[in-house]
Amino acid sequence: MDLPTSEERPHHAQRLVTRREVALVLAWAVFVMVLTALPYLWAISLTGAGKPLQGHQFEGFIWGVDDGNVYLSWIRQAAKGELLLRNQYTTMPQDAHFFNVFLLGLGKLAAATGQPPAVVFHVARLVGGLFLLVCIYLLTAYLTATTAVRWATLSLASLGSGFGWLAAMWARSRPDYLPAPLRSPDYALNWQAMPEAVTFLSLLLNPLFVWSMGLLCLVFLAALVGLKRDRAGYAVAAGLLLLLLGNVHSYDVFVVHGALVLYLIVSVAAGKLPLRRALLHYAIIFALGAPSPVWAYYASHADPAYLAKVNTPTLSPRPIDYAAGYGLILLLALIGAVYAVRVRRYHWRMVFPVCWVAANAALVYAPVSFQRKLAEGMHIPLCMLAGLGLVMVIGQAVGARGARDPLRQSELRARRLPLVIALAVVLSLPSNVLFVGDCMEHTAANNRDMLHVLAPPMYLSWDEVQALAYLAERARPDEVVLSSSLTGNHIPAHAPCHVFAGHWAETLHFGDAVSWAGEFFLPGWDARRRRAALSQAGIDLVYYGPHEILIAESMMRAAGIEPPEDVRGVFQEETAPLLRPVFSNEQVTIYRLRLPASDF
Repeated sequence: MDLPTSEERPHHAQRLVTRREVALVLAWAVFVMVLTALPYLWAISLTGAGKPLQGHQFEGFIWGVDDGNVYLSWIRQAAKGELLLRNQYTTMPQDAHFFNVFLLGLGKLAAATGQPPAVVFHVARLVGGLFLLVCIYLLTAYLTATTAVRWATLSLASLGSGFGWLAAMWARSRPDYLPAPLRSPDYALNWQAMPEAVTFLSLLLNPLFVWSMGLLCLVFLAALVGLKRDRAGYAVAAGLLLLLLGNVHSYDVFVVHGALVLYLIVSVAAGKLPLRRALLHYAIIFALGAPSPVWAYYASHADPAYLAKVNTPTLSPRPIDYAAGYGLILLLALIGAVYAVRVRRYHWRMVFPVCWVAANAALVYAPVSFQRKLAEGMHIPLCMLAGLGLVMVIGQAVGARGARDPLRQSELRARRLPLVIALAVVLSLPSNVLFVGDCMEHTAANNRDMLHVLAPPMYLSWDEVQALAYLAERARPDEVVLSSSLTGNHIPAHAPCHVFAGHWAETLHFGDAVSWAGEFFLPGWDARRRRAALSQAGIDLVYYGPHEILIAESMMRAAGIEPPEDVRGVFQEETAPLLRPVFSNEQVTIYRLRLPASDF
C-alpha cells in the first residue's frame, strides 16, 4: 500500500508498512488467537473418557451461551437458505426483515462445508481475530511512523484490560456491613461482561465483534488517507466499507460518524483541512454508507417483535466503572492525549484517536436503549493513545535516566523501551486472566453455579443431543416448543422451531415466560388447567428433560415443598390425557399435543 508515513514528508510516498512488519504482525496475531483457542480445547477435553463431563457434548461457548446460541440459530437458518432471518426465541407474530451479510456468509459456509454452525462460528472468530489485529496495526501505522508506538498499541490492544481484578479482590475482602459508597464498584463482573468494550474479550468470544471492529479500522484508514491526499477514491472506499459495516453491526455507524465529524470540525478549525474537501469527502462517505442504517431502521419498524427486542435496555455502567474497567490503559491514554495535543502542530494525525475517544465517550451515554453497544471499539483508540504516551513520554523519560550523553541516552532508550512496553502489557493483563479463569470455573461446573441468573448449560448430555436432533428433523418452523429457558436457549441453534422461553432479550417478556414455563412443569396441575394454558400459549411440542426437572425441583424447594421421588413420572402421568410421547430416551421425553391447540 503506497501511503505516506509521516507528516514531515507528505510528498514522499512510502510503504505504510514493510513486508517484514506484516509478517511479524501476522505471527503475533496467530500467537494471540492460539491463546484464545486454548480455553475451548480445554473445555472439549473435559468430555473425554474418565473426565468430569464424560457423556456430554460441548456446545461451543465458555461464556455468553445465551447470546452465542442466537448467532448459531441465525447461521443455521442461513445455511438452510433463508435470506431474512427470524427470531426463534419469541412466539409473537413477526414479519422478518433482519438481513445480515456476515451471518448469511457464515451460513453459506456451513452449508458448503457441511460443518455445524458452532464450528463455522469459531473459524470465523479465529480468522477474524487475525483480520482485526492486522487492521489495528495498519491504522496505527498510518497515524504514526514510530514503530515502537505501533507495537505498543498492538500489544496493549491484543492483551490489555483494566482494574477489574482489583475490584474482584476488593469485593471478596470487603465486609458486608459497609455502606454503599464504600463497597466495591460494579466493574469486577458486570462491567467486564461487555466483550465489545475490550479487544481481547472480543477476540476470545465473538466473531461478529472482531470483524466489525476490523471494518471500523479500515473505514477510518480509508477516510483519513482520502482526506490527506485529497483522493475521492478513498472516500468511496470508506463509504462502501461503511455500507458493509452498517449491515454487519449497525451500532458502529454512530461511532464512525461521531468520530469523523468531530475530527473534521477540529481539523478545519485548526486550518489543517480545507472546508470544501472535508464536506465533499464526508458527503461521499455518508451517502454511500446510508443505505445500511436506513434498512436497519425500516427492518426494526416493519417488525414489532424485532423492534421490541431492539428496545431491550442495554445501558452503560457508570463513568467510574468505565474508567476503572480500562484502568492502566486509560491512564496511559490520558498521557498520550496530552502529548498528542501538545505536538499537534507537527503530528496532526494523532489528534484523530483523541477525537475517536471523545466521540465514543459521549455516545455511550446517548439517550438510546443500546448505550452499552456503542462502546464497541473504544478500546482501540485508547490503546493508540496509551502506546503514544508509553513510548513518547514514559519511554523517553526512562531511557534518559542514568546518562548525560545524548548518544548514551538513545542507546538506553532503545534497550529499555521493549521492557517498558512489556511491563505495561503485563500490568494490564490480570483482568483478562481473571475473566478466563472465571469462564473455566463456570465451564467445569457446566454453569450450574450460574443457575441463579438462568445461564444455560455449556454441555448437553448425549440424550439431550439426540432429542435436539429429533427436533431438527421433525419440528416445523411454525411450531412452538415449551421447555425451561435453559433448554429453550439451545433448541433454535439446532432446530427450525420457535421456543416459548429461551433468551433474556430475544424472548419478549422473558421474565413472565420463564415463570409461566416453570409453573407448568410443577406437579399438581389438573388436566383442564394445563389444557387451557397450552391453548393460550399456542404450544405444539413439550420438551421434558433434566433441566425441566431441575427447575421444577428448585421451585418446589424454594416454596418449602419436598419434590416427589419421581418428578418425571408424575409429570408424565398428569399430562397423559393431553400429551403423547413422540420421542423418549433415558433422560428426555418430547411430547406432542394429542389435539391441536384450537380444538381444546
